[in-house]
Amino acid sequence: MATPQNNTRIALADRLEALRVATTPSTRPSDPIPASIFASSLMDNTTNVALQDYEGHIASPDELVIRQRGRRRPLMDWTPEQATNIRNPFQRTPTKMPLSTNMILRSSPRKRLSMGSTPPEPMMMNSNSSPHKLNAKQQLWPGSPSAAKKLRLGDEERPMAQINEEIPLATVLQGFSQQQLIDMIVGKVAGDAKAEAELRAKLPMPDIEKMEQDLLHAKRMIFKSLPTSRLCKKTDSTAFTRAALHLSEFKRLLTHHTKQLHDSGHWDALLDYIFMAWPCVKATPNWDNATHNAVRKQCFKVLTCGCMAAVKFGGLRLGTQRLQTLEKNLKEWSQDYEDVMSCVNTLSKAFTKGRTSL
Repeated sequence: MATPQNNTRIALADRLEALRVATTPSTRPSDPIPASIFASSLMDNTTNVALQDYEGHIASPDELVIRQRGRRRPLMDWTPEQATNIRNPFQRTPTKMPLSTNMILRSSPRKRLSMGSTPPEPMMMNSNSSPHKLNAKQQLWPGSPSAAKKLRLGDEERPMAQINEEIPLATVLQGFSQQQLIDMIVGKVAGDAKAEAELRAKLPMPDIEKMEQDLLHAKRMIFKSLPTSRLCKKTDSTAFTRAALHLSEFKRLLTHHTKQLHDSGHWDALLDYIFMAWPCVKATPNWDNATHNAVRKQCFKVLTCGCMAAVKFGGLRLGTQRLQTLEKNLKEWSQDYEDVMSCVNTLSKAFTKGRTSL
């Protein structure tokens, strides 16, 4: 009589036998494969065929799972031979073209145009191109002989002031410097006493109106730099600091004008300039600090030296009216600058001795 335990043992033995047959490969390829193994084996999704070995053996369950994941990729094995292919950072990069080639390298069109040394390539005359178009293209080349012939008038190129007669002479002369005009005039009348006398007779007095405008503009800039608030004083140190730059410019213009008239020997124009500039200097601010009035005193000193030189070298050529006007102004000017009274002795000598120059 079979007990329940014996029945259980028989069932387990049958299952173990089936599992052993399914997992153990057969040594004989001709043995038939049980249908239960086909039913329990995994199928390929693409071919729906049981995955087997190349030798016909059935693969293990683990191998079947691995095969379902996808195709195997070749392993990248590292070998010492691959290390030799690594490029050395100090190794020279191979050139694209060997140095021993016979090919002539061409430069870009922009480089050839910038060099301008090589003439353009000869153009082939086509049936469609006309001679007029060809000449127009050749003239565009700056090195062509036709363009050089048109630019040159004679052997040497002449200035634009001589070529272009449409520009007025007065406009052309404005572009020259003072020294160029002097050299041109002196070279024209050199050796000709008559022409020099005629030119000297037509010389006018120097125009000091432009000098006056520049000096008045510098004075306006001084007062414009001063503070405009009622709470601030316009003659203290703070105001002087703001106007110091404009005071220096005022002094520079005054010195330059006086020197220009003195060096040129225009004593009458120098004296007229002093008559105009003295009230301008007097109108400048009188600062509270005595050291800040140094620029003001230096301007008065420059005018005093110019006045002495004009009276000394001009003498009676200045005219009686100018000398009398100077004599009246010296008394007023002495209140601003005491040293100006030194011009009185020079002026008295000019009146008493009647010399043209002292």
